[in-house]
Amino acid sequence: MVPLDKKKKIESIWDSYISSDKRVLDTKGNELPNIDELRKEAIIQLKEFIKLFIAGESDINEFKTNVDSFNKRNNLWGFTATKGQMFFNQLVRSSEQNIDKLTELIRVSIGKPSHLNDALSKIDQLENHCQSIFTKAKDKRKVPNPGSVGYFLSYFWQIHDYKSWPIMYTSLTNAFQELEIWEVKFSQREAYEYFFNLNEEIKSILKSYSKKEISNWDAEHAFWKFKGNPNKTFKKKEEPIIATEQDETKLRISASFELSDYLIPKVSRLVELGNKTEKYASAKGSEYEKLVAEIFKQLDFEVEILGQGKGRNPDAIIKLREENTAFLVDAKAYSNGYSLGLDDRAIKEYINFYCPKLKKEGYIRIGFIIVSNSFKSNFDSFINEITWNTDIKRFILLTSEALLFLLAYKTKDRLSLSTLIESIIGFGNPITAQNIIEEFDDV
Repeated sequence: MVPLDKKKKIESIWDSYISSDKRVLDTKGNELPNIDELRKEAIIQLKEFIKLFIAGESDINEFKTNVDSFNKRNNLWGFTATKGQMFFNQLVRSSEQNIDKLTELIRVSIGKPSHLNDALSKIDQLENHCQSIFTKAKDKRKVPNPGSVGYFLSYFWQIHDYKSWPIMYTSLTNAFQELEIWEVKFSQREAYEYFFNLNEEIKSILKSYSKKEISNWDAEHAFWKFKGNPNKTFKKKEEPIIATEQDETKLRISASFELSDYLIPKVSRLVELGNKTEKYASAKGSEYEKLVAEIFKQLDFEVEILGQGKGRNPDAIIKLREENTAFLVDAKAYSNGYSLGLDDRAIKEYINFYCPKLKKEGYIRIGFIIVSNSFKSNFDSFINEITWNTDIKRFILLTSEALLFLLAYKTKDRLSLSTLIESIIGFGNPITAQNIIEEFDDV
């Protein structure tokens, strides 16, 4: 399967990994010299969740929540991304009318395969289930993508037996494609069969070359070093609550694509505009507000622009009628980072004036979003006061770059607006590009 010249390249990839002292990074950019040991410890708890679910002692929603919570605290496999937890969420949400049938299917599918053909049969069953939903869906962004099945199931199989079952990461198949040893397949069954056999051959090549046993994790880490670990690399930030312009510079992170490839030029200059200092503040602020409003429109919100010159108003109100959700939006074009200052009184006025109107229109979930390049003060006390004493359910601090990445992932992966909202209301503040990439980037 692997020609001689490609074998030499695989050997050089291994040499590069060894020369880095087998360095692996976690999702926060911290070095994990003992990632394999951490995984072994995590597997103990994950196996318990799986055991309870398969035995019928926990239902699918409890199981889903347990897996989600655990992986957010111990993101050692990249399961928090699109093909993992998001796929699981959409799978359950799309099968609410047949939840018992789905529960039985998942219990069978995530069970440890007895051999490769058994694994492929499990993939077939879940892929067919997803395909039946996907084909009928009017909005395919809201339903589970059949193309996620291979990663999703192989993750659980690896928890059962990490020595036998490699996870089919997109980052690995991308690396194989770059080496010209990957063949695109039209079903997840075919893709995993090819991936499994190729992975075995790669381990055999490396075993002959290194004169030692090579595990699935050894091969995986080597190719992460070559192509890019799904766990993104950036400087560790000691105080995540406050994001300053300087911190944003330090937190430069890499997605699996170029941001500009999924943005129109008009909106892609949002960060640049926010950093400008030569323009008059009012002109710069007005232009920044218009771009922020335009991005929310492209995210599929219904946007009512208020903004400068229209009294003491937020810059916009954005709405999703089908879910009775609305947000008041303030856009702050501060080159040195936005701090609350005297704006707290104005924000309270916006809330007290517009929340009753929105509730009268039938909007049940109302939030407040401040968009700025960065934030340089701690808003916690103010946010707690607002969410405790007003009708605002969520108060969100969103960096300009995070907003651009939201739009890019929506365009790239055809994500629904409801999926985006569900994600951002779950983040802590401020929401940075780091958070968006970790949540949505492919593994």
